[in-house]
Amino acid sequence: MEPGLVCLSAMREARAKFYAGVEAHAAAHCGLDDVALLDREDRKTLRSDAVAQIAEFFYVLKYSKMKIPGDLEGFLRRHNDDMAAMEASCRNGYTVGGLSLQRLKRAKFSDPQINYVLHESESGEPRFDQQSLQRIFTQIMSFETCRNVLLVLAQFGLLRRWDFNLVLIGSDGTLEGLYRAHLEEIVDAVRSS
Repeated sequence: MEPGLVCLSAMREARAKFYAGVEAHAAAHCGLDDVALLDREDRKTLRSDAVAQIAEFFYVLKYSKMKIPGDLEGFLRRHNDDMAAMEASCRNGYTVGGLSLQRLKRAKFSDPQINYVLHESESGEPRFDQQSLQRIFTQIMSFETCRNVLLVLAQFGLLRRWDFNLVLIGSDGTLEGLYRAHLEEIVDAVRSS
């Protein structure tokens, strides 16, 4: 079979299993015997591309050998540089992809915000205030969509959420573990073809 088709088939199958794993974890977390008993809107969110994007982010943080918190500062500053470059590309207040100048400005981290993320991640486990994650994902989802997805992931035990003066988000490894299994399945399918 054409290698590209093998890869495509593996990606589709692995993604379906990833979402099934996310739903199974959510149902088990709630004490439900069947994922069909989950709320329909929650299931839509759990199967959204936004969940895969967030899982991928936490996977990279865990498995890329980034030093936490040390390497986070460089990551957040590069994010700011990327937002500045996109701002510079705006014509009539929008990027070619349709992001508004206002949204890009809102997506940048101030020095105190960067310091806060570094402080919260001092233990070696990355923790972000909710608005920091909204900034990080601004190119692929709105602040409100990101907030809603983070709420659902925390509700079903796929991310940890602490509500102090600011909402903090972290992971216990569940979500990125499911994403890792998804990637390993793709790698195995391509290798064995």
